Amino acid sequence: MKKIFTLIAAALVAGSAFAQEEGFVNIIKNGDLSGNDMTNFKVNKDWWDDGDVHPESGLMNARVMVDKGERYIISGIKGGLSNGWEAQFFITVPEDEAFESGTQIQLKMRIKADIAKKVHTQGHSAPGNMIAWNSPVGEVNFTTGWENYDSGVKTVSNDGMRAIAFDLGGGADFNTFYFDNIELWVKRPKPIVWIPQLVNGECEGNNASPYSYKIKKQYYKAAIVDGAGKDGSRAVVVTSDETPANDWDTQFFITVDHKFAANEKFTIKFDAKADKEAKVQFQAHRACAATMPEEGLTEANKVTDPATQHAGTYIGGCGISDATIPADWKTFELKGTAAADMQSVCLNLSCLRESINYYFDNIVICIDEDNASQDEKDLAAKIEEGYTGDDEIATGISTFNAEKVAKTIYNVAGQQIKTLQKGLNIVEGKKVYVK
Repeated sequence: MKKIFTLIAAALVAGSAFAQEEGFVNIIKNGDLSGNDMTNFKVNKDWWDDGDVHPESGLMNARVMVDKGERYIISGIKGGLSNGWEAQFFITVPEDEAFESGTQIQLKMRIKADIAKKVHTQGHSAPGNMIAWNSPVGEVNFTTGWENYDSGVKTVSNDGMRAIAFDLGGGADFNTFYFDNIELWVKRPKPIVWIPQLVNGECEGNNASPYSYKIKKQYYKAAIVDGAGKDGSRAVVVTSDETPANDWDTQFFITVDHKFAANEKFTIKFDAKADKEAKVQFQAHRACAATMPEEGLTEANKVTDPATQHAGTYIGGCGISDATIPADWKTFELKGTAAADMQSVCLNLSCLRESINYYFDNIVICIDEDNASQDEKDLAAKIEEGYTGDDEIATGISTFNAEKVAKTIYNVAGQQIKTLQKGLNIVEGKKVYVK
């Protein structure tokens, strides 16, 4: 009878892993340490019981102890380390299994320590490369007897995290930490279906309404210029301010009709180059281009107070790091996280502190299909079929009537001319393109 109860108990223990919420998968190999695969378990420092440091240096496989047939990970930590992170144990996964923001994880394991200690954890993109000071797991309490630890379901907030680091150092005395039966259950978010929302992103139509720029406090429609694009196609050209005091004295706005919710994800892709290599910064703004008149704001209604809630107002970062635009064409593919009410992705173009030309072509802004209205889904289908919006929106960059244009005209070389010429003209400080 005792044998039967033992078998039933063993079956219940073996089946406990399947009591997980639906959709979760345990991605840890050899979590019970019955084999030799230590892919998922690393340390950066380990001291033997006699106080000598492990002869290897740098990142290495965690050490397994066998005691009376039981196997568990053991990590010895000398006393007197100034910081917890000077000795770390890592539960890690391969690079191609890295988590994206929104991934749910649940860590389960048996743990103990010779000296009870509360251990801080970090999120790393690779063992030793911290990207989040606090991992989703939080702090873990080690007691002097074996206990089952369960983090509960946590959500990853950093793209690319693939290691949980345990800061084992920092105690006054030599301590030893023990780990066994390690399971990391993962539920990845549903794959996003990205749909485009930017009209005339290839810049081959005449509709320039999605594109505008600002020189200091004056806003203008951007120009789409023949022959300025990648492979000789058309492109948006923006010339930065001649005397900037701030990175944002010249700003280029790319605007969509979609109004983003806070923390909503988006992607942006574009080809870009500049007259010379230059850093650019990314911001989130309220809608800009769609509300600007073709000649820019007039003196009467141009924005003079940055705090005013107007079209083009800065509302925060958009989750995209600074980038460097080279002197030759480069394709950028970037993931962003929107601020609430964002409609314009803004690029600060005065980081170089001099006036140069920036060229942008093949621009695509995509949103998550789940966040799109039916009208936005319909627009995406039209964009994919080549819709540019030329039949609905006047742009001010196609063919101009010379009689209606002011007399102060310059060519791109800065020479004053009497009449408009084919190509790009500067008319009273504004760019005008003539076919």
